[in-house]
Amino acid sequence: MDGAAVGLARERFPRGLSQPPHGFRFSLDALLLAAFAGRERVRGRVLDLGTGCGVVGLGLALDHPDFFGVGLDVNPGMLTHARENARRLGLADRFAFLAGDVRRPACLAPESADLVLCNPPYRDPSSGRVCPDAFKTMARFEAGASLADFVRAAAWAVRNRKHCAFIHLAERADELLHLLRQARLQPKEILFVHPTLHSPARLALVRALKNGGPGLTVAAPLILHEGEGESSRLTAGALAFCHRLACNAGGGEGGAQGKKNPA
Repeated sequence: MDGAAVGLARERFPRGLSQPPHGFRFSLDALLLAAFAGRERVRGRVLDLGTGCGVVGLGLALDHPDFFGVGLDVNPGMLTHARENARRLGLADRFAFLAGDVRRPACLAPESADLVLCNPPYRDPSSGRVCPDAFKTMARFEAGASLADFVRAAAWAVRNRKHCAFIHLAERADELLHLLRQARLQPKEILFVHPTLHSPARLALVRALKNGGPGLTVAAPLILHEGEGESSRLTAGALAFCHRLACNAGGGEGGAQGKKNPA
């Protein structure tokens, strides 16, 4: 693509991304994870487990020019979209998108990543209606790889004393923290995401350090919305945390929608 087209794609991101027209589509949790992982300078090699259409890694790359990204996904169709999105954004030379299953992490070189990103499926298959499409089901439910599988793959791939960043349901935060510790990924920070000031947390962002010492920081909560009904809007704090949340979060072509976002 020419420079003008790349510049426009970057300006519009995440709008205009290549995604399946009637299936798995990224949601605001992907943008939140990229912002959470990108609060400090990112360099080296970054692995995105369950990359989907690539939005987490690509969003991080737009703000951090000094890393090479690897996206792993079991769905070859999603990898086609991820490669196309990297091309549109002028980032194809900074990414490799690989077909692989996190349940068999030997497809990845051990301790090869300086940062691992993970936005795994949130739900147990028994907790909701399973989709007829197997890949849609795997994106939303732990029908294939479980949360424990994603944690083990992250622990396999991340270098010693380097970080992993996860996003998951707040109601499963205790399970995530337990699994991380079992895998020698010491939780160092947790940030709860609330839809509104007076609502319970729906999401949890967790940063863990491989072979880190004890000590967990509970960050100030992130409140996404204020106001009610038609006057509801993103808070200044949410936009300061991730300015890309201002994209057409309610939907529209190529925007953040659907998938599994509970916030």
